[in-house]
Amino acid sequence: MEAEIIKEALAKVIEKHNLPELKVLDRELEMVDMLSERRELPQDILAAIRRRFTEVVYSWINFVHSLVVPSPQSLIVNKDAEAFDEKEKDSVYKVMAALAKMTRESAYFEIEKGQKKEEAKFIRENFSKFMELKKKLAEFNIKVVEHWKKEAS
Repeated sequence: MEAEIIKEALAKVIEKHNLPELKVLDRELEMVDMLSERRELPQDILAAIRRRFTEVVYSWINFVHSLVVPSPQSLIVNKDAEAFDEKEKDSVYKVMAALAKMTRESAYFEIEKGQKKEEAKFIRENFSKFMELKKKLAEFNIKVVEHWKKEAS
């Protein structure tokens, strides 16, 4: 599917529901690329945005979860978790809890279809919170990379 058609459709939904601008949504969620792989646009573009947002959030939950509760079967995950002391893990847990709350709230819209006003509000509010949390996620990632640098030398 053509990128311009996708951008126009996204722009209409973004304007109608007062969502973050297309440039920002696309940078964070890669909506244009994701939708360009389809033969046609989804009937419910707002839901597609929410689902993609939830996928992105969920991928970060997996990362932070492994820092708090590392799998004993994974040496890599255990080494990642070693970068954090117990106090720091409390901070990681709080970020994980905020992200988990977002994904669980998103599930409501899979059960209760047609809640467009509430769904748009969910995207606006949680996307904004996610953008704030990204700073912490970047700090966590940097800390893990620094830990691996020590391991590798």
